[in-house]
Amino acid sequence: MMDQSDSEGAYDSSGDEPNIGLPGFLLDPVGVLQRRWKVMLAAGLLGLMGTAAALYLVKPTYTAHASVVISSQQISQEFFRSPVDNDQIEKINAIIGEILSRQAIAKMIQEFDLYGSKSGDTDLSMQDKVGLFRSNVSITPQASPTPSRRNETAIVYDIEFTSDTSDRSAGVTNELARNFTDTHLKMRSRQAKTTTSFLREELKQSEIDLSRQEKAITEYKQRYRGELPGELQTNLARLDRLQQQRQSLALQIAEAETRLATLSSATREYDPETPEGRLEMLRARYREMVALYTTDHPNVVSTRRQIASLEKELGLKPGEALDEGVQGAAGAARLTLAELKRQLAETVSSFNDLDARVARTPQREEELVALEQRAQVTRDNHEEFLRKVSQAELAESVESAQQGERAMIIDSAVPPGKPDRSPLMLVLLGMVATGGLVVGSAFLLELIDSVIVSSSEIENEFRLPVLGSVARIR
Repeated sequence: MMDQSDSEGAYDSSGDEPNIGLPGFLLDPVGVLQRRWKVMLAAGLLGLMGTAAALYLVKPTYTAHASVVISSQQISQEFFRSPVDNDQIEKINAIIGEILSRQAIAKMIQEFDLYGSKSGDTDLSMQDKVGLFRSNVSITPQASPTPSRRNETAIVYDIEFTSDTSDRSAGVTNELARNFTDTHLKMRSRQAKTTTSFLREELKQSEIDLSRQEKAITEYKQRYRGELPGELQTNLARLDRLQQQRQSLALQIAEAETRLATLSSATREYDPETPEGRLEMLRARYREMVALYTTDHPNVVSTRRQIASLEKELGLKPGEALDEGVQGAAGAARLTLAELKRQLAETVSSFNDLDARVARTPQREEELVALEQRAQVTRDNHEEFLRKVSQAELAESVESAQQGERAMIIDSAVPPGKPDRSPLMLVLLGMVATGGLVVGSAFLLELIDSVIVSSSEIENEFRLPVLGSVARIR
């Protein structure tokens, strides 16, 4: 039979047993309290001590918020296109990397006396402080890019910092926001200056290359003057004139040779019966006599007298040749023939030289075209660099005037009035945890050291029916 003191609440007014299948101690909470009050009291004290320790050890933290907006350039891209890189993700990562660098963080830690940096109350190294600082910072985009005007976008970034005091959290957050905007401006200005400097160097090199190419073309034209494509028509006209001159000289030479032959045949022989023939015979005899006798020899004197008489008859001067006029004409004809042949040789030489130049003109044209093509490419590059330098200088001026893409603080951080974790909330959580610990400890002990509190448990335990029960005796 079951104990009467443990049977209260096991039956209802009709005598039927309710809640069959549930653990018996759930039907007897007062009995559980009576049996386990010591353990429950100890668990409650332990929970209260833990809550008090949490209130003492867990210091309140404050998170400040600031907002920064990055807007696109103020001047329409239809009039001006900035050469500065506009890759938002890469750019923001570079800005965050610069403002969260070890040097920048160490400066802010010293400036705001974070983590006891000035008093030296902590044993944290600077590396640990930098890591802790980074864990307390959050820089995230507020929303995806949304168009504010035509061809213009704006992105808002939230900057948060958590610290042990509200003033420090607000001060560090505002400093981070200022560093964000300053770094953005410096980065774009630096990139614009770097781009301008690079393009100027490239422009200078392109000017040197262009001057070298133009000098090479000039030297080539001077070296091969007379063989250039622009002189081809002139050379062809000269060739035609030289060809005509050569043909004319050839005809003149043929005529001169014919005339010389005619003049030469006119002085060949004379008739001995004629005075001219007798004079030639006497002169020949006189030359023979002079070779044998003296000039005073009678025969020589007689022959000389005969010669003088015939010369006087023919109207010749003493010693004048019979065909001197003809021989003079023949000599002149020879001189003329020699001059014509010299002119012909010069003409042929000029013709051959000019013909060789004309033959080399196609090769010179190909070489000159290649030089001019390289020069044109260099000239196009030079003009392109001129345009890019002008655009880069304009971009640098625009960035200096902050008319390009810029970052602005739209919401500065203010000291938060409430900590991130309220002490009352911590107390409530501690009370809930304490209650759970008390109930859980009692429940665990009841499972480990079970007590029979109903007739059904007796029947289940001993396999015997319960015949009856008595009421609790007070």
